[in-house]
Amino acid sequence: MAKVTYAQLLDLAEGRLSEHTADTLRQQIVADPALSAEIAAIEELISLMRSDTSVDAPEHVIARAARLMHTPQPAPGPGLLQRLVARLHGPRAGQPLAFGLRSEAGAERTLSYEAEEWDIALQLTPRAGRWYLRGQVLGPEITGSVTLEVGAVPLVAPVNALGEFALPPVEPGSYRLLIRAETREILVELLELEPLTT
Repeated sequence: MAKVTYAQLLDLAEGRLSEHTADTLRQQIVADPALSAEIAAIEELISLMRSDTSVDAPEHVIARAARLMHTPQPAPGPGLLQRLVARLHGPRAGQPLAFGLRSEAGAERTLSYEAEEWDIALQLTPRAGRWYLRGQVLGPEITGSVTLEVGAVPLVAPVNALGEFALPPVEPGSYRLLIRAETREILVELLELEPLTT
């Protein structure tokens, strides 16, 4: 008697076999406790899959996972600097920062950006008529600095090993945010900080 294959068990559980073949296979399964246990497990799994009511992950989460799975591009050669422009996912009022950032009371806004395989979470906290900016760069490890361009004298802060950074408080206005690493720059072209009432 030929050995029963896993593919045959799947076909039986799915009802894809002719009546004669299915009957012959069932006789072999009844006579073998290991096959009986295996077909029971397959039928249970198929039943669970058919009754599954899970909701798919949001598209931006799936896209981020797909980006992380891509083969990394070779780094630009010495002296070459690649600039990436970050795209805004959208403001999320009152939402916490991504895992890894410590939250504080009074957090007003979190903005989420993406640039190739990196995501940037930026928290804007109003206090005494000024804006406090903290953020985190998520994705492949990136160390360097972040610069908030505020005219002639830009504000610069380091990006730590967790991708976190914090900038000194600034007045309301329009800014550019530039995250610099060894071979790449990530640019947030326009960061609007609205006027605050004290």
